[in-house]
Amino acid sequence: MQFNLETNSALIGIMMESFFFGSGNQQLFGSYHPPTSGDGQVLTVICPPLFSELARTHSALRKLAISLADAGRHVLRFDYRGTGDSMGELGEITMADWLKDIELAVREGRDISGCSDVHILAVRAASLLACAAMETERALQKLVLWDPLADGAGYIQALRSAQARSLRGDYKLSRSERREGLRDIAGWRASERMLDEFRSLDAGVYARVPQDRLRVVNTVAAGPLLPPGVAAEVVPFPCNWGQLGENVINPQPVLERLFACLMQP
Repeated sequence: MQFNLETNSALIGIMMESFFFGSGNQQLFGSYHPPTSGDGQVLTVICPPLFSELARTHSALRKLAISLADAGRHVLRFDYRGTGDSMGELGEITMADWLKDIELAVREGRDISGCSDVHILAVRAASLLACAAMETERALQKLVLWDPLADGAGYIQALRSAQARSLRGDYKLSRSERREGLRDIAGWRASERMLDEFRSLDAGVYARVPQDRLRVVNTVAAGPLLPPGVAAEVVPFPCNWGQLGENVINPQPVLERLFACLMQP
């Protein structure tokens, strides 16, 4: 099977079902792509990146989901609480909530698909979250990471620095508006509790997943310190993750490699 970029747009509505799942006013927004061929025995759950990177990768992850469904996989995409189209206020969300969201998405996907085998694709910050959430998930057969982070502390600091650079370049803002804007993370307002919890995550979480179930695709040679026996494939592509306000990321070579990793036995 090959990654299929030429999907008939007229069929996308038939091939995808969008819905809310979960309980109460904390429901998650999900998009389910049923398999259009094959035996459909594997579920792939896509854990998107956070903050501005979520919007920048939305189109690419949607294309990947459609191609996986074309190849016979059940696929579920979702937004974490307080992000995207999911419910909840970001300022009230904790990291524990996001870990539960990943677990809930896996359960929902298994209920919809009837699959016992689960693959997960996690992008950037979601790599830390997925490894932390899935360490006890026995159904997890494969975890593919796209540009995983070395640690949460460095990630938060990089976002803070990018936010400060963006504010310095906006000469229309008053001094008080700049000071208020410095409280944001890439234009988002998260709680200090959430940020402190995220800073506690480091590359040690990758060791919680059995090495034979872990695959890594990086767009640059430098990456996190991975457990022994886990090699990272490098597919050079200028994603410019650290730049706020960049255009959407549509990395065809990277998507092809991710697709191959997810389809490999």
